[in-house]
Amino acid sequence: MNELAAGGGGVSPAGDSRANAELSHRLRRALADKGMRQSGLARRAGVSTGAVSNALNPDKGVPSLFTLEQLARVLGIDGDALRELHRLRSEATTDLPAQLRAYLTAAQRAAWEHPYPGVLPGIAPPLAAIYLHQRVRHQAREGGARWVATDRWNEASTDAPPTPEPASALSRVLLGDPAAPGVPALSDRSSADERLSADELLAPQGTCLVTAGPGGGKSSLLRTLLETGVGDFLQGLALRAAPVLIPAAALPGRPLAGALAAAVNADLSSHGLLEEIRPEFFLAPPSPGVPWLILVDGLDEITSASTRHEVLRAVAAVINGKDAGQYRFIIASRPLPDSEIVSTLGARTGRFDLQPFSFADLQQVARNWFRHFDLPDPDGVAERFMRALTAASLADLARIPLMASILCQLHAVAPDRPLPASRGQIYSDFISLLYKRQHAVGASGVREQARVTLQRYGDDALARTEGVLDRLPDVIARLAAGRYAGDTRPTMAVVMAQAETSRPPGVPHDEWHAVLKSALQRSGLMTVHAGELVFLHQTLLEYLAARHACRSPASRARTLEKAFTHVRWQWPWSADVLGSVKRLAPRRLLIPPHGDDSSYIGFLIDVAQEQDPGATGPYLQRLAADGNIEGCRFLAEQAQLGTTIPGSAARAAAESCALLASRPALRGYWRLEAAKILTRIDHHSAIDLCIGLAGDQSVRGDWRLQAAAMAADIDIGRGAPVFSALAADPTVHAGARVYAALSVIRHDREHAANLLVSLASNRELNRESRVSAAQGLVDLDPSRAEDVCTALLENTALPPYLRIALLDLLTQLGEQPPEEPYEASLQDPDPGAWPLKQANEPQLDDH
Repeated sequence: MNELAAGGGGVSPAGDSRANAELSHRLRRALADKGMRQSGLARRAGVSTGAVSNALNPDKGVPSLFTLEQLARVLGIDGDALRELHRLRSEATTDLPAQLRAYLTAAQRAAWEHPYPGVLPGIAPPLAAIYLHQRVRHQAREGGARWVATDRWNEASTDAPPTPEPASALSRVLLGDPAAPGVPALSDRSSADERLSADELLAPQGTCLVTAGPGGGKSSLLRTLLETGVGDFLQGLALRAAPVLIPAAALPGRPLAGALAAAVNADLSSHGLLEEIRPEFFLAPPSPGVPWLILVDGLDEITSASTRHEVLRAVAAVINGKDAGQYRFIIASRPLPDSEIVSTLGARTGRFDLQPFSFADLQQVARNWFRHFDLPDPDGVAERFMRALTAASLADLARIPLMASILCQLHAVAPDRPLPASRGQIYSDFISLLYKRQHAVGASGVREQARVTLQRYGDDALARTEGVLDRLPDVIARLAAGRYAGDTRPTMAVVMAQAETSRPPGVPHDEWHAVLKSALQRSGLMTVHAGELVFLHQTLLEYLAARHACRSPASRARTLEKAFTHVRWQWPWSADVLGSVKRLAPRRLLIPPHGDDSSYIGFLIDVAQEQDPGATGPYLQRLAADGNIEGCRFLAEQAQLGTTIPGSAARAAAESCALLASRPALRGYWRLEAAKILTRIDHHSAIDLCIGLAGDQSVRGDWRLQAAAMAADIDIGRGAPVFSALAADPTVHAGARVYAALSVIRHDREHAANLLVSLASNRELNRESRVSAAQGLVDLDPSRAEDVCTALLENTALPPYLRIALLDLLTQLGEQPPEEPYEASLQDPDPGAWPLKQANEPQLDDH
C-alpha cells in the first residue's frame, strides 16, 4: 500500500496486520487448490485484477466486503470457512474515530442512494452499474493562454514561445477552443487523451478544475470520487484523501468549515447521520497526513460572476494559507472565462476537460442500460440502438453522458418509436414520460397519495388538489424560469406563493406543504440537496425555463426579439475581413447571445420551432449573413450542441464561411477559422476548402497542417494525399513536414515510411527534424529505421544530445550501438541546446 507521510504521519492499512495476513493466506491457499490464475479469478468474480492482487497481498490493505464475497463464491468458500474470513476481515479493518466513521458511512450511503439526473423514477440502477470513466484532456497552460497541441509547435532555432493569435473585433475565441460545451473541436479529436479513473484524481496532487459542457458527466464524476474515497477509508485501503461533496452555492458567505458542516448535516441526515457534525470536525485532518478532498459541484450554476469570484477567492485563500496541506479541492463547472480562474486560483491550477464518451463507450453504456431493463438480447438491442442513433444524426450528441442516459431509456421504453430529432425534443419526450409515470394510476401514484392524505377534507379539497396537480408542470416551469433569472428564494416559498398552488379551504398549511413538496420530489425533476429542493440537473432547469419563455405566442416573440437583436458597430479596419474596400463609416453587425447562455438559447430555439417552425429562421439567418463569423460560429456551436438549425440559417452560415475561407486577401488565420466553422455545418463543401487552404503556400505552414487535419477528419482518403503533399513541400518548415508524413500512417503505412526515409535522408533539413523522422520509423519499418539511424550517426557534426537519441533508437531496435562512450556524448558544449521533440510535435512555421 502507498502510505502517506505528509506531516510526518503514516496511515496503517489494518487494525490487526496478523488478521489481514491470515485472510490473505487463506485466499491464496484456496486459489492454489483451485489451480486458477489471478486473472481468471478476477474475470469469473467480476472484479478487477488489481482488487484480486490486493486481496492476496496483506501489505495492500483489506479487501472490500463485495470483493471478499465474490472471491469466496468463485473459490467455493462457504459455511464456517466463509464466516471465518469475515471475522478476519472485521479484525483487520482499520480503526477509525466514531464520528469520522459515522460521516463516511452516511456519505457512502448517500453516494449509493442519491438520485442522479436523467433517470425515470423507480428504475434507477446504482450509478456504478451504468457509469463509465470518461477520457480527460489536461489543459496545457503557458502564460495563461489556451493552446491546442498545434498551437504549441516551437521553432527549433529560437527559444521564444509562439504567440497565440490575438482576439480581434470579430472573435474573442482562440483557435482550437471546443466547438461546443461538452463536444471536442475537430482539431482536438486526434489529440492524445488518457483514461481518467477516480484513483487518478484522488491521488495526491494540488487543487484542480474539471470542466465539461451541459450534461458532460461532471456530477457523476464527483459522486464516483466520493464513493471511491470514502470506500478507501472504510475498507482500510490506501488513504489518499477523505472526500466531502458540497454544492458551490453553499460556500459563499461563511467560513469553509462552517459551510462544510452545514451542507453535510443537511444532506446526510436522511442517509443515516445520527449526530450533528460541528465545524470543528473539518478543522483537523481526517487522519494524520491525510487531507480533506473538497468536491465542489456546479460552480457555473452560480449565475453571478462576482459570487463565483468570491467562491474561488475563498478557495485560493485556503490552498495558499497556513493550512494548505489539510485541504484539496476538485471543482466541477461548465467552461468559464480564463480570467475568472487565473485571477483567483492562478495559472498553475490543474485544469482538465472531461471528454465525451467514445463510440465504443457509448455502446457499452447502452448495453448496461438495456441489461438493467431486462431486455432480451441487450447486446443486439444496443447494436440496433447505435444504428438508430447514426440514422437520426444523433451519434455525436449521444456521446454526452446525460444525453446517452436519456436516449437509452427512451429507446428501452419504446424501441420501435423513432428517436427524437433534437436536444429540445429529447428533453420534451423525456419529461413527458416523467409526468406520465408520476401520475400513473395505482397506490403509488402521486394523485392517489394526495387523495389518501386529503380525503378527510372533502370532495372540494380533492377537486382543487387535482387541478393543482394538473397545473404542476407549469408551476415547475415558472420556478425554473425564476431560478434561471437569479431568484434564490427557497423553493417551497416560491411554489406556495403562486396562485396556481393556492391551498384548498380547510386544508392545514403543513399538510398542503407536504403534498406539494412530495409532488415536486416525485416529478423526477427535483430532489433535496443540502436541505433544499433543487433541480436534478441544470439542463432540466434550462429546458423548463425556455418552455416557460415560450408559454404563449406573445411571450415567445418578446423572448426571441430580446435574444437575437444585440448589435455592435464594426469599424472600417474590420471591413477588410470581408475582402471589401474600406468604408468611412461603421456598419451595423448583429452579435449572438452570450456564450454562458448557449444551452438555454439552444432549448429556446428548439421549443420555439416546435411551436412555430418559422419562428426562429429569420433571426438566425440574419445572424449568419454578410460574413458575420461570430454568428456563423454561434450556429455551428448550437448544431454541435444538438439544436435544430433551420435550413435557411444553415445555408446562410455555409455561404458566409465559404466566402471568407476562399478569399486570398484575407489573413490565413481567419480563412482557417471560417473553414473550421464550415466543417461543423456542411462537411461536403468544407473538405474542398480545407484541401485548398492546405495547398495554399501563402498561408502559414502550421495553419496549412490544421486545414489538412480537418480534411482528414472528414475523409481520410482525401486528407492523406494532402498530408503527403505537405511532407514533400520545401516551403513548409521541416518539423511540420515530419508531422505531415506521420499523419499519413493511418491511411498508407508504406507510403508514410517512404516519406519519413526521404525526410531523414534530406541534408537540407535541420538535424532535429531528420532525427524525428528516424524516430517515427522505429515502429513503422524497423529495418529501414536501423539504416537511417546508422547513416545519421556518421555525421560527426551531430550534437551529443541527438547522438544519444539515435543510440537509444538503435537500442530499441535490438541493435548493438557503435562503440561510443556515453560519457563523451554527455559533454554537451551547449547545455541550453534544444532537446529532441516527440516526433508528433512539429515546430512553428513562420512562413
